[in-house]
Parts: sequence; C-alpha cells; structure tokens
Amino acid sequence: MLRSGVRLTAALVGITLEAVLSRLVLIAVAAWLIWEYAPAWWATAGPGLLAAASSAWPWIVLVLIVGVLLWRYTQRAVAPATRRLRRPMRRVLVYLRRMPRWPLLASLPLSAIAIATRIAILPLLTLTLPNPPPLGPVIFGSFALLYSQMVLPTPSGAGVVELGFLGGAAGELGEGQGWILLAWRFYTNGVGVLLGGWLAVSIYGWPALRKVLRGKAAPLTEQPDA
Repeated sequence: MLRSGVRLTAALVGITLEAVLSRLVLIAVAAWLIWEYAPAWWATAGPGLLAAASSAWPWIVLVLIVGVLLWRYTQRAVAPATRRLRRPMRRVLVYLRRMPRWPLLASLPLSAIAIATRIAILPLLTLTLPNPPPLGPVIFGSFALLYSQMVLPTPSGAGVVELGFLGGAAGELGEGQGWILLAWRFYTNGVGVLLGGWLAVSIYGWPALRKVLRGKAAPLTEQPDA
C-alpha cells in the first residue's frame, strides 16, 4: 500500500478496520461451528487429545516456553517501528471520518469467504485418504487448529499445533497423517510466508529489509502526513 502511494496512517486505518470486522465475522463463524460440530468433535477427538497431552506434557511446556521467549524477542525487535507509528496513530480518527462505508460492508462477506476457505483446506486434504474420518469433526478440528494460533505465543502455533494435530484434533487419519500435516501446514502458512518474503526481497532488497527489521531505517517508502 505504501509503495502504491497510500499514506501510512490511511493504510493503518484500513488494515485496522478490516481486522476488527474480520474478527467479528470470526466470532460469528466460531459460534456456529461450536453449536453445530463441537459435541461430535469432542466425542471423537477428546479422548485422544487428553491421552496425548498427558504423555507429551513436557514437550508442550517446552514449546510454550520457547514461544514466549520468541515473542519477547520480537516485541523488542519491533519496538522502534512502534514508536515511529505513535504520531500517525493520532490521526486515525481523521481518516476514519473520511472513509466510505461500502468497503467496510463489502469486507464482511469477503472475510467469511476467507475464513471458510482456510477451514476447508484440511477437510479437502483428508478426503484424499483411503478411509477419511467423519467430515463434521474434521471441519471443527481444522477451525480449532487454525485459530488457536492467534492466542498461542509461538509463531503460527509451531509445535503446539503439530502436537494437537498428531494427538487427534483432526480425527484419526491413520498412516497418512504425517503427509496431511505437512501439506496442510504448507497451504495454510508456507505459501503466504514464501510469497510475502519473495515479494519483499524482490521489491526492496534484503539490505533495506534488514535495516528496517533492526530499527535503523524508516518504514519503507513511508510518506509523511500533512
């Protein structure tokens, strides 16, 4: 957005509003999934998850500790950028009043589509198995695994999500669960990371990105507010 000429504050306002609305849609989707699928999911996956957690609790604790340490490190790394954004954030209300309402309304169904398609990746992958598990619990397990990453301290829930997956959160997948896990992680996280990294390096170059990440340069192509 900055490269296209959008002011930094306007970009932040747009992204923030979209994030708020998408969270509201996520809450609605979560409520419906809990009502529709949670009891069957727990009956199917609950015993396996409890057994896996009781046997693998040292690994869970270790992963969470490492995740907290990584979170603290990233917070320190982004602190300089956060300080630079304090002044633009004071102008958020100005841009909010100028923003038309139709993009906000249009973002509601688009957010629902985005959430639904992300959830659908795992059920579609399980259909490739010779004996796929029941679809309802897999749909809820996909949702739980995906969006638990929002509250886990590790990047993308790394470690904890894998333990939950292998513990039966997505149902009993048999011998193919390793390949399903790898493909699911690639399509839900890997593609975005690879594409975003490639675009950032190809547009700005690695030296410029390294300076920004270290807090030694202003945000890329940042435009001052009037």
